[in-house]
Formats: sequence, structure tokens, C-alpha cells
Amino acid sequence: MSAVTVAYLVGFIACMGAAPILDKLALKYLGANEVFVVRMGVNAALSLLLCLAGWPSAKAAVFQAGKLPAAVITASLIVTLSGVFFYIKAMSGAEASRIIPLSSTYPLVTALLAFLFLAERFSWVKLAGTLLICAGVGLLSV
Repeated sequence: MSAVTVAYLVGFIACMGAAPILDKLALKYLGANEVFVVRMGVNAALSLLLCLAGWPSAKAAVFQAGKLPAAVITASLIVTLSGVFFYIKAMSGAEASRIIPLSSTYPLVTALLAFLFLAERFSWVKLAGTLLICAGVGLLSV
């Protein structure tokens, strides 16, 4: 992995580690539905600004690539929004220190789907590592 990739990964980990704390703080004042709507509304506004800035080159790339990439991106957005909704609903029902470790078992789903749909190589070592991670985060949530 390049240093730039590692830097992006560290940034992702820091942001994804801090976001649940902010979500849980917001849930002290608002219901899960309201937190979701506000979170997605702000996200949409910021995304719109970024979209407007990069729209000409993105539009050209999408038109050149065809309809399938746009459909896949749309599906990804729907799945992501659904995941955020389910996550906020779960956060509203239990402690963040229990929900976050359990929600971190998603690599098992990713590994399975990557094997099935992306033709990524299956290995027993990768499966064992993923299961150990899931078991570890399961232990953290008790």
C-alpha cells in the first residue's frame, strides 16, 4: 500500500471512529428519524456543492461509460443511505460502545459478496481472519 493510501485509510478510520460519538450526542436531543433526516440533509447539501464543482467532468465520464455505471452508483447510494438509517436506529436503542463493535462485522458480508460478485480470490486464511475480527468485535460488545 502506498503512503497516500495509508493516509486516506487513517483519515477514514479517524472520521468513522468519531462519527458515532457525534451521532450518539445528537440522539440525546433528537429521535433517530430526525437525526437521520438532518444528517442526510446536510450530507446532500455538501454533496451538491461538490457535485456542482465536479459535474462537467463527471457528467462526461458517465455519458462515456454508459448507463450501467450510473445504475451501480445509484444502487450504492441507496444501500449506503439504508445502512446509515439502520445504524442510527440501532444507535438510538443501545450504547454506542455495544453497537459500533457489532456493526464492525460488516467485513464478513463484504468478503462474501466480493467472492460471489467480484470474483475475488477465496482463501481460508482470509476467511479465518475475517471471522476472528468478527469474533473480537463481538466480544467487545458484551
